[in-house]
Amino acid sequence: MILRFINEHFIMIFELAGLMILLGISVHIPPRVKKLTACVAVLLVAQSILYKAEEWTGDFETLSLFRPMFTACVYSLYPIILMLTLLIPANIELTSKKAMLLLIPEFICIPVYFSSQWTHIVCYYTEDNHYTGGLIPKLPYIVFVFYIVVFLAQNVVFLKSSEFESRVIVGYLVIAPFVGMLLYMLSDYSNDYSDIFASALVLYFLFIYIHMARIDPLTNLLTRQSYYRIINSNPERITAAVSVDMNELKYINDNFGHDDGDTALSTVAEVLLKHRGSNGTVYRVGGDEFVILYRNADEEHVKEYIAGMRSEMGKTGYVCAFGYAMRGGDGIEAAVVAADARMYEDKAELKRIAQETGQVIHFRD
Repeated sequence: MILRFINEHFIMIFELAGLMILLGISVHIPPRVKKLTACVAVLLVAQSILYKAEEWTGDFETLSLFRPMFTACVYSLYPIILMLTLLIPANIELTSKKAMLLLIPEFICIPVYFSSQWTHIVCYYTEDNHYTGGLIPKLPYIVFVFYIVVFLAQNVVFLKSSEFESRVIVGYLVIAPFVGMLLYMLSDYSNDYSDIFASALVLYFLFIYIHMARIDPLTNLLTRQSYYRIINSNPERITAAVSVDMNELKYINDNFGHDDGDTALSTVAEVLLKHRGSNGTVYRVGGDEFVILYRNADEEHVKEYIAGMRSEMGKTGYVCAFGYAMRGGDGIEAAVVAADARMYEDKAELKRIAQETGQVIHFRD
């Protein structure tokens, strides 16, 4: 039986073993994410073993109590696997209140699955070992779909500041396995979807690894390397560039310490993300320098976004200079240069106003 299992699931075992090796050598991935990914990999193998065990007991001439127990385990594991997977990119601990709330449907259903042989709520097996649907035979699928929706929503939140391409990739990694699962169901090929989800997990981890390598850990903004990638490889849809420079960062670092400076940068990043608009992507391109690239945005909307960011920044106590430029015939790089020039003009104007009003504001040279 063991050799048969290895033979039938060699690809899954090969992929997950490779994933465990990658987890061991990854440098961009936090330990928490590594542990969650390893748990998901182990549970996928466990689920596949349980499914094979249930299939094996299905060949018995008379019912074994192990069979409904194996079935209940299989029903219970898929939502748990999805739940752990959605926690991989999220800043949510498994023991947190939010995670516990999300697990309520699963907590309710697990005892239902394990008692179904006697209550006949989901399914049960006759004495001659035949499957029979219960009152709610689709309950495991309903719960599974619920966690799929939660998983998609969590990734939308996780990728809200990311480029469009990242959202497309995650959409593919989430939707494709379920298309494969549907094809399996229609063809009656198999009800064990572990191989599909193992492949999806490996690809999802690789995406998370690449994504985290492109994210500035302090501000959660895309890095300078990501900025250059989009400028050099896919600038056609970018219609506007906004240059942003935070003032006083050196003064804050020198007089209050780098922890306060980090807080200032994180606050500025939060403001830019919150008020950039739905079609803007924010990059941290220097210590206190940021660029926002807009796709398919007209000048009036860009002005509105800048006004919103400037207004919100005024509530934080920090000061930023802004400059923008629309893309012209010279391309987006020329627009960025023009936006930088306007930003320095704004910086000079802010300094002039501060001097006239007697405010003490320190500007980096």
